[in-house]
Amino acid sequence: MANVRASIDIGSNTTLLLIGEVTNGVFKELENESRVTGLGRELDKNQAFLEEAMNDTRCALEEYAKIIDSYSIPRESVIMTATEASRVAKNAASFYKQINQELKLSVNLINGEGEAHYTALGVIEGSDGNSELGDELTIMDIGGASTEFIKVKAHPFSIIDSISLPFGSVRATDWIEEGIFEERMNSIINESRLKDFSTEHLFCVAGSMTSLGGMIKGLKEFDPNEVNGTKISFQEFLNFKEKIKSTTSDNLRQKYPFLGKRANSIRGGAMLGEKVGNFLGITTFEISTLGLRYGTLFAGEIDERFRVR
Repeated sequence: MANVRASIDIGSNTTLLLIGEVTNGVFKELENESRVTGLGRELDKNQAFLEEAMNDTRCALEEYAKIIDSYSIPRESVIMTATEASRVAKNAASFYKQINQELKLSVNLINGEGEAHYTALGVIEGSDGNSELGDELTIMDIGGASTEFIKVKAHPFSIIDSISLPFGSVRATDWIEEGIFEERMNSIINESRLKDFSTEHLFCVAGSMTSLGGMIKGLKEFDPNEVNGTKISFQEFLNFKEKIKSTTSDNLRQKYPFLGKRANSIRGGAMLGEKVGNFLGITTFEISTLGLRYGTLFAGEIDERFRVR
């Protein structure tokens, strides 16, 4: 029996919508939308969402609500999650209360463990039948304000280990502008157990790495089918990072139109990829366009152990 569901992922840089039909365990994607809304901008400085970012997020959600209505999906059934920026921002609760009052969409604030679980579930369930995944894999999810590292057993699905570290493409961009990127990154990495996730082949999800995958392939318009499963040698990644590190955001947008507002933070994402790749001993990145919103849609609900109260 067909079951049409919708999930929304409110991240630190983007607000994403996924609508899909699940029939006897088989998934069919119906809608996939992305808007760069930047809730994580200047988060460390202000400890709050910027007014512009909240307005952009509200506009995206208003647009998504209309799409959801067109599929006759009750808004109260939409699985909407929020992550690191929303865990930190002191005005997050009041913002989401207003969203609920205006749009009848309820946010589930999830912890880092939940991000890891649903991201890995999205990669595994969405890649069903792909034997190249292997029995065990390591996934990196670079968000706007946090990055999750996940060791996962594919069949049967289980999380072996995961950590959430407080760096992401938007935070990195702020740190670069302030001249403290190396200091902040070294402090976080050296005080973490990131070394436990050392691997030669790293699966990468979320906007920064999927966008970089599209850029390296020379795409003008982002095509998830073209990008998903792309393998990039770490040396190729480093060479590309060097090419774009001094390029302006405007020039990046002209060359890669699909970036839009993400052009402002993509170099921060690339520098994170370099830093992590060197630390973990990566030889190859593999790009997956699946992730958190796929995992929550497949699950159909949020497990209580992953909710932030």
